[in-house]
Amino acid sequence: MKMKTIFYFLFLAMTVFTSCQPKPQQVPFDTVATKKDLTKTLDQMYRAYNTRNIQSFLSLMADDGLFCGTDSKNLWDKATYSKLMTEMFADPKFAPGISVDQREIRMEKDGNSVLVVDQFFFEWNKKIPVRHIVHFVRTGDKWTCNFLSTTYVPNDEDMEKIFKAVN
Repeated sequence: MKMKTIFYFLFLAMTVFTSCQPKPQQVPFDTVATKKDLTKTLDQMYRAYNTRNIQSFLSLMADDGLFCGTDSKNLWDKATYSKLMTEMFADPKFAPGISVDQREIRMEKDGNSVLVVDQFFFEWNKKIPVRHIVHFVRTGDKWTCNFLSTTYVPNDEDMEKIFKAVN
């Protein structure tokens, strides 16, 4: 009987304790202003890319980020990605020219984490669209990219041709 009483007392105490905890407050944010602010950062990223401004481009990348290229083996940390991008920007044959055709922005409820899907064509290839999937986090008033994946996204009707070409 005593064990049962202790159990009920502990259960009641835990129930009271957990129900009296303060609920975290969700700070409201302005979705329109947040998207506008993030769009400025995205514009800065593509402008830096298109003008080969490596310092500006890399300043938007998180030190602990993951950056994925178009090849299945392209999984890079920032140091490796920085080296590769620096070499690419220095190559006179490199022809930047990204102009985003389509954009989707998905925000977390706190407004400090955003997933962006941008779609465009590279200047040198107008047949297969490229999709950038980018994750940004906001610290203070600065957006930083901690994940970027670049993929080709052929249309479904072109898949058979691609499969035949690689076989």
